[in-house]
Amino acid sequence: MFTLPSLVLAFIIASLIGLAFYLVFGRGWLRLGVYWLVALVGFFLGQVVTTLLRFSLFPIGSVNLVESTITCLIALLVTRALWKNDAERAA
Repeated sequence: MFTLPSLVLAFIIASLIGLAFYLVFGRGWLRLGVYWLVALVGFFLGQVVTTLLRFSLFPIGSVNLVESTITCLIALLVTRALWKNDAERAA
């Protein structure tokens, strides 16, 4: 399923997505860490699901780039929405 180069590539792509999301929506160091972890989990979750379903639009090696990126972005947007609603309730 995964080789070491595929894992490294997936880790780098997920980290870059998390960093870009933080640069657009984040404030504070805590959000950087949370967005990075959520990006990793979302990317790898998308990778596992699409591998199990044997579906891939644009694979790079064994990394399902499009599906994993979409899953990662959905996870980040859900995290941001939940965090934003929690902050509004506290204020």
